[in-house]
Amino acid sequence: MSLELFIQTIINGLFIGFLLVLPAMGMTLIFGIMRIFNIAGGDMVILGCYGLFWLVTLYQVDPVIGLPIVLLIGAVLGVGLYYSLIKAIVLTPGLRSLLTLFGLSGLMANSMLLAWSPMTQGVPVFYPIIEFGNVTMAGNRLLTSAFAIAGTIILLFIMKYTSFGRSIRATVLDWRAATLMGVNVDRIYAYGFTLGVALTVFSGALIALVYPFEPYGGLAYTLYAFCIVILGTVGDPKGCLVAGLIMGLALSFTGSYWTQGMSPAVAYIILVITFLLRPEGLFGKRS
Repeated sequence: MSLELFIQTIINGLFIGFLLVLPAMGMTLIFGIMRIFNIAGGDMVILGCYGLFWLVTLYQVDPVIGLPIVLLIGAVLGVGLYYSLIKAIVLTPGLRSLLTLFGLSGLMANSMLLAWSPMTQGVPVFYPIIEFGNVTMAGNRLLTSAFAIAGTIILLFIMKYTSFGRSIRATVLDWRAATLMGVNVDRIYAYGFTLGVALTVFSGALIALVYPFEPYGGLAYTLYAFCIVILGTVGDPKGCLVAGLIMGLALSFTGSYWTQGMSPAVAYIILVITFLLRPEGLFGKRS
């Protein structure tokens, strides 16, 4: 085992982890507040990929400018979905919301197939590579990591230090008690879902700068986000950050020292081990 490969694997793992943290945070935010598992999250990631792809290839928008635009598109999508679809299934039995979002997932995947064809695409932008001896860091990965870290810090700040964040945390703990304390739970549902969708779509735009994508590629991102949410404790953004980095390192070591094709299996193994040994997640309290 060469030291350069080991260091390169760790760096790549941290890059992957930061990319996976944002969709996981979007998923844990929605599930924590509304008890809805956003099974369409992976398709929202792919939608973000195509959003940046279209801005760059059709309108020659610089990715640094395109990323906030995609975030705004994600927020608009979140508002539209909440008031047209999600509001009617909040706090309903799990199967109803699961099937509704499963249908949304199929609708989004097939719509993207019609709009952009089944061909694998990528954003044709390449930033300079930085080298330290035999260890390299791609400029695209540095840029996406910087945006992902900034997004994570901003979200954690909002959750911890703002009244909006405190209202969300109160709703996650007990929405009935939060209502009695004066929290407008309906508004928190709308804002929380919008924020979760915006983060998920935004993460897709970041992923598009590093990895290729195609219309039916969302399932893998749904799986990774779900595993990170369970490992990091449902409803805990800080836990998502730690779990995302762990998952990123696990996937990177799998690719470097075994085979990239086994990455989804490794994610499943981590999920099963979590369920067996610590079902409440890394930061959850044992009941």
